[in-house]
Amino acid sequence: MDIKKEKAVLREKMLAVRAAMSASAHQEANRRIFESVCALEEYQRANTVFVYVGVADEPDTIALIEDAWQRGKRVCVPHCVSLGVMDAYAIEDLDDLQPGKYGIPEPKEGCQLVLSHEIDLTIVPCVCCSKDGYRLGYGGGFYDRWLAEQKAPAAVLCYAELLVSDVPHEPHDQKVNIVISDAAAQTLKE
Repeated sequence: MDIKKEKAVLREKMLAVRAAMSASAHQEANRRIFESVCALEEYQRANTVFVYVGVADEPDTIALIEDAWQRGKRVCVPHCVSLGVMDAYAIEDLDDLQPGKYGIPEPKEGCQLVLSHEIDLTIVPCVCCSKDGYRLGYGGGFYDRWLAEQKAPAAVLCYAELLVSDVPHEPHDQKVNIVISDAAAQTLKE
């Protein structure tokens, strides 16, 4: 089986596992992930955090966004520019978000563009992730392209049930520096 097919099979399987989690399991896992992110030295030091806005049954990031604001951090979220390409825009309030092209909340027009070199920490979504930092996304390549250009540390948020021993990967797939699940946070060596 080629890698694209392996990814598709794994993605379908892991999305089903995630969808089968109970609401209480999601809530408890989200609380633990939030606590792990807040305890990260990279998060505590960061002045500007680039973070996705979790939807449906993804790890929730709203509490993290609000915590960052309370700590005086600048928060930026992705805006999909074209297929596989996104930019970061600062938001100052949840009212700065509107539904984007893929139904994912994005910054409204008028929000300030944030350049890649201004970001101190990137928080990345996934469908599943391996403990060595390879993540399986939704197949659009947005985060692989983003991470290839990013110098700041990147942390993926992944439910423990979705941590796998191996994620099929191709040369363009980017690893993250930090894997955060509801079981633990693990900083990876380069």
